[in-house]
Amino acid sequence: MVEYTLSQEGAEELERARLALLEDFCDPHTARQLDAIGVAEGWRCLDVGAGAGSATRLLAERVGATGSVLAVDLDTRLLGPLESERVQVRRHDLLGEPLPQAGFDLVHARNLLMHLPGRLDALRRLLAAVRPGGWLALCEPDFNAMSVSPPSAEWRRAWTLFCDTAVAGGWDPGYGSRLLGDLETLDVVGVEATVVIPYARGGSVPARLFAGSLERLGERMLALGATEDDLTTARRLLRDPDVSYRGVTLTIAWARRPD
Repeated sequence: MVEYTLSQEGAEELERARLALLEDFCDPHTARQLDAIGVAEGWRCLDVGAGAGSATRLLAERVGATGSVLAVDLDTRLLGPLESERVQVRRHDLLGEPLPQAGFDLVHARNLLMHLPGRLDALRRLLAAVRPGGWLALCEPDFNAMSVSPPSAEWRRAWTLFCDTAVAGGWDPGYGSRLLGDLETLDVVGVEATVVIPYARGGSVPARLFAGSLERLGERMLALGATEDDLTTARRLLRDPDVSYRGVTLTIAWARRPD
């Protein structure tokens, strides 16, 4: 089982707040992705790495009373309230346990692959759960072009240590830029993608989201050489409405498994 560096254990309130911001930021893009695919009444869907469940809720709204959604994650504590006749919740380790084969009209994963080793293997496992003619829907971030304006040396150092800490924890902070190419190596057709680059002010949802990630990884960053002053300044800049913030680049991609 892969260790997840942003586990809720010991930081439940901080992680719930960070996940709420993540959902506010990502849900509109996920909704447009599901609409482009045409997720509809009666579909059987799988949400892998479901987190706090907002994508599961979006799917459940679309599949209606005759459809179903299976939401899986290493930690299902935030998913329990979603269980219903339409939604099933299950603890699952993608790289260690099999998924139902060819069992779903749509398999969805958001901000998941960046945290996993063997990402091509993970993609193959996700695709294998899609029925012939069904859809694979993905979203992954790339942190490599993030910046603030006016420029700040403290911000730059904190951002660099964030990326180093992510790599040390098994992440690929630039995986979003590789997602489309990796998807195209699979046996899929009809590949489509949208790339989103948010430009926002300090205090906005994407800026507060990254500030939350800095707070969650703060101790690990300090262990790799970050300073408290740099982290404090970076978080202050992310709250300052006079600061312009270029956030993570999101690649939102989808493709169909051949009939």
